[in-house]
Amino acid sequence: MTQWRVGEKKHAGSEVRVAIDIGSTVVKVASVASDGELLGQEFYPRDFDAGIARQVESIVNGSGFSDEDVLICSSANGGLRVGIVCLTEHFSGATLRNQVLLAGANPAFVRGLNDHTGNLDQVDILIVGGGIDCAEGAPLEQRLRRFDASKYRFSALAYAGNRHYADLFLELFPQATVIVNPLSEGLPGKSTSVFEAIRRAYLDDLVHKQGIGDLRKSLSKTIRPTPEVVNRGFQRIAFNCSKIEALGPCMLLDIGGATTDLHYTTDIIREDTEEKALPGSSVARYVFTDLGIAASRDSTLLQLRSHPRLYDLLSMIAEDDGIREMYQALREGKFEPSPRLLSYACLFLALDRFANCTTPGLPSADLSKVAQILLTGGAAQILDVSVASRVVDLFVGGQGNPRILIDHSYRIWIDGMTWSALR
Repeated sequence: MTQWRVGEKKHAGSEVRVAIDIGSTVVKVASVASDGELLGQEFYPRDFDAGIARQVESIVNGSGFSDEDVLICSSANGGLRVGIVCLTEHFSGATLRNQVLLAGANPAFVRGLNDHTGNLDQVDILIVGGGIDCAEGAPLEQRLRRFDASKYRFSALAYAGNRHYADLFLELFPQATVIVNPLSEGLPGKSTSVFEAIRRAYLDDLVHKQGIGDLRKSLSKTIRPTPEVVNRGFQRIAFNCSKIEALGPCMLLDIGGATTDLHYTTDIIREDTEEKALPGSSVARYVFTDLGIAASRDSTLLQLRSHPRLYDLLSMIAEDDGIREMYQALREGKFEPSPRLLSYACLFLALDRFANCTTPGLPSADLSKVAQILLTGGAAQILDVSVASRVVDLFVGGQGNPRILIDHSYRIWIDGMTWSALR
């Protein structure tokens, strides 16, 4: 790729900006013209001795660009875990979950206020909400009074429901924070209050845990969560505002070490699926927190070993005649899979769960409607288009022929970083 010259701020009459992505192991730096042209990229291994703030400031200082020309996102902390307790799981729960996802956080569970079993999975934030803003909300009031916070494990508690009962919630839980009700204007949900609150909390969490708070303020104030940035990039493609052409209904899988993020256009969702996309939304996101090639390696491998179609997958990706031996060794836990095999496993397992509605909170998709599948993320870089197509064909089976595109240049996150049409 053409290297960009340090200090070169103009390209063919257009301004140039620098986009930086702080990952867990690599810092990506791209030079982008205002018309979206990618001028060059460089990759730097994380310098854990120097610290992320010093390393990023050194990169910016050496570029010749001012802080105002620099855009930063980070995935280094893996995302906040958010629990949701709501009046109705299919209305208020869907709205809250969608805003949590789009803000770059990971919903751990959605529970109804009438479910008194609770959930003891540790979450960073527990959000309680539901109902439109109206003075008469007896069902919500009754359920809030019976809500037992001790049935949940959380670091912070927030209320995002009918505003007329915010004082009651604070009376019951003085340590809670109140967020503007996202359903204040009605069931479709228009407010982005939860999105903004989660994004701020995400960045506060990121700052404290990763040392990014040591960045000078002129840089740290611009940071966005990488999952949010990738979703913006995907929306840019879906809305035909990117140099990546949208061929029709599409989906994106961002395969990494800890998670595999699914972004999709809602027109591929089956009409008979129990889980529904949020009304009025054209793009949605789901995060598989148990699919990845490094931090989530063990859970990925466990699912792969026990999958009834393991032999089919190996037949699609194996490069030699030892498929039966590999299959047996995997089943028995005596085979050490390569990162390449684990990456295909993440693709395979995510498609399987998306197509067969086996994951709570994830709708079922008709993959034969998909015209295009985009693959991005660090783990996707070692995939091959022809092999990935064969894996996809296990679920499409001749009823469709989606085009596979692997984002080797990380074009999608750059599109998300530089797009000003959203928020």
